[in-house]
Amino acid sequence: MIINQLLPAMSYGDAVSNSAINMKIAMEREGIKSNIYAEHIHPKLSSIVRPAHAIPKDQPVIYHLAIGCDLAYEIPKFTNKRMLLYHNITPSHYFKGYDEVSAELCDRGRKELVFLKDYIDVAFADSGYNKQELDDVGYERTHVTPIIINYEDYEGRYNQELFKKLQVSKKGADIIFVGRIAPNKKQEDLIKTFLIYKKYFDQDARLFLVGSYNRMERYHEQLIGLIRQFGIEDVYITGHVPFDDILAYYKNADLFLNMSEHEGFCVPILEAMKFKLPILAYKEAAVPETLGNGGILFLEKDYSSVASLIMVLKNDTKLQKQIIDNQEERLKYFSKENAIAIFISKLQHELALS
Repeated sequence: MIINQLLPAMSYGDAVSNSAINMKIAMEREGIKSNIYAEHIHPKLSSIVRPAHAIPKDQPVIYHLAIGCDLAYEIPKFTNKRMLLYHNITPSHYFKGYDEVSAELCDRGRKELVFLKDYIDVAFADSGYNKQELDDVGYERTHVTPIIINYEDYEGRYNQELFKKLQVSKKGADIIFVGRIAPNKKQEDLIKTFLIYKKYFDQDARLFLVGSYNRMERYHEQLIGLIRQFGIEDVYITGHVPFDDILAYYKNADLFLNMSEHEGFCVPILEAMKFKLPILAYKEAAVPETLGNGGILFLEKDYSSVASLIMVLKNDTKLQKQIIDNQEERLKYFSKENAIAIFISKLQHELALS
């Protein structure tokens, strides 16, 4: 049997792309051949990914939906089992005024999500939050299959020189957020919270915002303006950095702070758990589902209250230990082995119904 995968883009190191590769490996272990096709292919993946136009339309397909792409309108032409894996699409209003192209692609993606409803036999979602969106649109058969993460990558070599530099210069708490610099991630709220924490609780604290601001230069400039406006020191926006640098930033950090307003899953939360970091997160979208009891959720963006929570969590070693213990259990559910087992189980169930 063959089940192909179709994506708008296969990017090197991207969570969705890595998951597609892991799905291919998992299916082939079960005797199901799986080829990956994409419209845009990173050069480093050209040996394992084929051009989208070459995909056979008489074979079963899993279409990964995370952004608008004309490939969605090819799905009705497939004559075998048509499956969807929904990774969520950021509401376009976050990008308007910053990147009109991204805003348009998100709008297109939302329209394609509705369009595909009548042509998809079964839809998978990598979180319950995403599944609810599928159900609300009207998809009849939906399942949750968590994203498959290569945790072994986080045990690899980190930038030791950068880590040493961070450690030598460290005097107070180092707070981190990892993720694209983008309006839905609400890095401005992180900065405002950090301002209060640094002023009243830890004058030597540092905030590291690790992520690319490619196509989000206007938002990046806004953040720089905010930092200058308040005269805040020790806020570092890294821009795009190599993976071994990201590992060094995680390894150095004392706490992970998330104030994002829209996440379909939020892989960095699990990354922070892997590095045994206490987590504070805004209760919104898929964040509470991914976090579980592996951190502390807050319901309102009261910067003073969140700053106080940082202080409590930083100083309460008993609470920290309880959170880290909880994270170990949470990571068991999201382990690579369990995520693969869930996906294969759901897939085989659907294939048995065919």
